Amino acid sequence: MGKRGPKPKPTTIRELEGNPGRLPINHDEPACIGVPVCPDYLSDDARAVWETIMTSVPPGMITVADAPLLAAYCEAVAQHKEATIRLRGEKDLFGGRMVTPSGKPSPYLRIIDQAARTMASLSTRLGLSPADRTGIKLTTNQTKAGSKWAGLIG
Repeated sequence: MGKRGPKPKPTTIRELEGNPGRLPINHDEPACIGVPVCPDYLSDDARAVWETIMTSVPPGMITVADAPLLAAYCEAVAQHKEATIRLRGEKDLFGGRMVTPSGKPSPYLRIIDQAARTMASLSTRLGLSPADRTGIKLTTNQTKAGSKWAGLIG
């Protein structure tokens, strides 16, 4: 049986947030360094998502070790987009309905649903969801600049 309770946040994210729970930080945690390179097997849409994410996250938040997860996330976004476009075309073809002529639901609905589930799961693991970003502060100095104690802490 695995650990109970919510999954722990990555140390990088906890440090960016200022460690609000005051839990001890594991300084002996293996450090993954390096900026991941976009894999050449990704589709064009997935590559665009990769570039958008890598230019918008803080440096060091996504490392080489996270590259496979990020690649899977990017492909899920690309599949979601493609299936949504095709479903829209089917709706135009079948008079606004999301069923095939035989009465079965469009297969694109399942693709959209599965891609959305994958995106939701992986975005949480990578720290990309809005809930994961709420507490992140991108300043390294957690003390207020105007504080009378600010000069004491380097």
